[in-house]
Amino acid sequence: MRTGKTSIIILTLNQFHHTILCLESIRKYTPEPYELIVVDNGSTDLTEMYLRQQPDVTLICNAYNKGFAAGCNQGLAIATGDNILFLNNDTVVTPNWLAHLLDTLYASPDIGMTGPLTNYSSGHQIIPVPYKDLLDLNAFAHEHQIRNAGKMTEVRRLIGFCLLVKRTVLDEIGGFDELYDIGNFEDDDLCLRAAKVGYRLYIANACFIHHVGHATMNDIQTVEQKNNVQYLMGINRKKAKEKWGEDIFDLIYKEDVKLSCCVIAKTETSLIRTLDSIKEIADEIIVVDRIGTFGATAAEFGAKYVAGHPSKNNIMQWKRAVEETESQYVLLLDEDEYFSDEMRRKIRVLKRSIANDTVGVAMICDHVDRAQNQAQIRLIQRSIPLLDDVRNLAAYDENVLISSIEIYGEQSVQEKDAIY
Repeated sequence: MRTGKTSIIILTLNQFHHTILCLESIRKYTPEPYELIVVDNGSTDLTEMYLRQQPDVTLICNAYNKGFAAGCNQGLAIATGDNILFLNNDTVVTPNWLAHLLDTLYASPDIGMTGPLTNYSSGHQIIPVPYKDLLDLNAFAHEHQIRNAGKMTEVRRLIGFCLLVKRTVLDEIGGFDELYDIGNFEDDDLCLRAAKVGYRLYIANACFIHHVGHATMNDIQTVEQKNNVQYLMGINRKKAKEKWGEDIFDLIYKEDVKLSCCVIAKTETSLIRTLDSIKEIADEIIVVDRIGTFGATAAEFGAKYVAGHPSKNNIMQWKRAVEETESQYVLLLDEDEYFSDEMRRKIRVLKRSIANDTVGVAMICDHVDRAQNQAQIRLIQRSIPLLDDVRNLAAYDENVLISSIEIYGEQSVQEKDAIY
């Protein structure tokens, strides 16, 4: 459920007429609670004078262009909203724009950022448009909204021309990295940092805003800055590689490892709770049914169904399930175990970052009986034979577990330093 006030942070650098259109559209089409924060990066036209006359604008004036990242961070430092919206001044918003963004942002606890579709952007956010004049913008946006109502698309990166972020996410990962100077790649960097702690990024498909593109960069005039977007992109891409050790796009689009979840069914209630907690992180789910009554529930979640045996222990049930898996890693869950929102985030991070030679991962699941919440090996490479005591850390030594055990959850296990 969407909540609270949204702080709209806008940077300006001349382009007076764009700023007027942007602010007027916000005032006209934003019934939700919001505050306007404008950071002017040294405008020499009428921009500053105009902004000082706007009673609903909190204004920060810089004597020179501090760049996109620094300017946004200045606005962020004084923002009081529960949600932070970074918005270019060369945009024109349309009816219901913020409602669609907020609905998508709060569709799930692990969604950290959202953005709209537009006429001018890189990546997945650009769509072809028929309108030639802003007079026809709202008519197009209305039809677009009807066609895409309720739709949302998960992506690996969102562009900073209109970027809505939960305040709690920015409190966790920080604002824009000012390493990137004037502009470009600071939004990619922010998206990567959000993904690295398990947040997902989505496009709110029903939201469409108009974007002119690079308006605030058109007044960069000095030879040193080389008024050339491609040049700036090359410089900042190199900075990103130096920071992260790899090309930033390789990291953003790195393929996740595939994960099969093997669940032993016990009761209808516990099975539904477990499946509901893993459906968004599992590439494949195998349900082992000991008593032959959970086929419909497995089908409801798109899971493979395996007939178990009521007299066999868990390891035998898991071995049967693993035979049906196709992923590189398998996650072994008891009947009463499930994942919290926080653990799902950590699993998502693990799928993107796990080293190829890691054969096992110990973690702490939530359990119906909280006394049983303890670190056990729950994830293992499919190619590793399952031991009879597969979940017990003590069952593995450095000869079997050839790489590190990664500890996830509320506590770590210190007594097995020999196998880290």
